[in-house]
Amino acid sequence: MKRLVQFFLILLGFACASTNKYTVTNVHDLALYPSNSYLYALPSTRLALKIKTVCHHTVPGPYCDYAEQYLGIEGAPRLSFTDWEILDVDLKGLISPDPDYYYTLEYTSTLDIQAQLEELREKKWILGPDEFQPVIQTYVYSEDNTEPIHFTDLTVNNLTASGTKTRSEARKNAKIPVDMPVIRQEESGKSVQAKAKDAADFIIKIRKRRFKLLAGQYDVYPEGEALEISVRELNKLEEEYLSLFTGRTYSDTLVKTFYYIPQAGNEIERYIICRFSEETGLLDASSTSGKPVVIDIKDLKSTTALKQIRIPSSGTSFENRILYRIPEQVSVRIIFGSSTLLEAEIPVYQYGAFVPLPIVSPR
Repeated sequence: MKRLVQFFLILLGFACASTNKYTVTNVHDLALYPSNSYLYALPSTRLALKIKTVCHHTVPGPYCDYAEQYLGIEGAPRLSFTDWEILDVDLKGLISPDPDYYYTLEYTSTLDIQAQLEELREKKWILGPDEFQPVIQTYVYSEDNTEPIHFTDLTVNNLTASGTKTRSEARKNAKIPVDMPVIRQEESGKSVQAKAKDAADFIIKIRKRRFKLLAGQYDVYPEGEALEISVRELNKLEEEYLSLFTGRTYSDTLVKTFYYIPQAGNEIERYIICRFSEETGLLDASSTSGKPVVIDIKDLKSTTALKQIRIPSSGTSFENRILYRIPEQVSVRIIFGSSTLLEAEIPVYQYGAFVPLPIVSPR
């Protein structure tokens, strides 16, 4: 009777057990790809660093040599030059299949487990072999000033100066003998210094007019919006004439995106992602000029407890279980020189832990 009870218990166990069998194997351990299988990959994180820079182009004014003499402005630029600066940085984590962790899910039954696999894909615990976020190297260049700078409003005075010729000068320059005692008026172009003096005098006049407006020294005094418009136009006119001495600066923006894949097994990781020079802007990491822009990654160890459970990521040790990976939270800093341009916490799959999930077959 005892043996009969044991026999019926065994039969009951077989009857209750699922007849489905699923085997998960790393493709690197396969000699032949099985026909009845589902191919998937574990996700990996690719960091995308977008850097926005601006280039300032400075053009000297035509009267730069007289800026200090007539207006007391020291250090006015006398040569054209460019100056770059980092305006903004942005960091994102992109998800793509990890080439080291492609798996086949081999099944012996035709029962559909597609719903469970789709749920895992929606949660980004696993990825399809063709599922990834495209990696596109971005170069965005914006010219704020596409035309060359011309200084056209040079003065409010005449560009020529009137002069007289004496009788002896007239005889000296005449092509035929001149006996008539006639003195002629002639005009000649002003020197650059004389034009600069006129422009400087006009700037002083603008400042005087603005002061009188603000001090209410005119008989007819504009008020409210009229006063605001008058002062704004005077400021604009003064700025236009000051540029004849101090030069003009226009700016162009450049946006580039750099990519880096964190390496598994590192608690602290540092990598020179590019270089930056104030003279030439963004450069490749291999360049010999410019200061390095460093990406610093630190493992926050939120999945340490899971990592203590030794779960192999290769072989055929997983039956009726699907292997996935939980991402680890990491601290990322973007460092340029002694400055931290950005600091963030993002999930990185390569730093995470492997976890097996039971496969639930539909009834």
